[in-house]
Amino acid sequence: MSVTLTREGSVTIVKPMGPIIVGELDELDGELLELFNRWTKRIIMNMHEVAFVDSAGLELLVHHQREFDSHGLRLVFCHMNDTVQKVMDLTRLSLQFEIYPENVNAMRSFL
Repeated sequence: MSVTLTREGSVTIVKPMGPIIVGELDELDGELLELFNRWTKRIIMNMHEVAFVDSAGLELLVHHQREFDSHGLRLVFCHMNDTVQKVMDLTRLSLQFEIYPENVNAMRSFL
């Protein structure tokens, strides 16, 4: 998996490309840790290019979500495909995460 970072104003957009699964987590983990260490306040994770998330990937996302939340930083998600959204719903993580249908909706959540 590769990860791209872009900025739109004061918002950082993280875009993982590929499944978020065991053995493929190091780059995403490193990028999120770096954003946390820089106290990046507004982060959108655009999940458009993520086909699947396994239990290790979910653990990573939950860990970072809690870390960001506990320090007043926001990590929101957008553009999940049906498979990833179903995983989020089945694990009830869709109740814990802020999930938006598109990037524009996620951007507006910071206003």
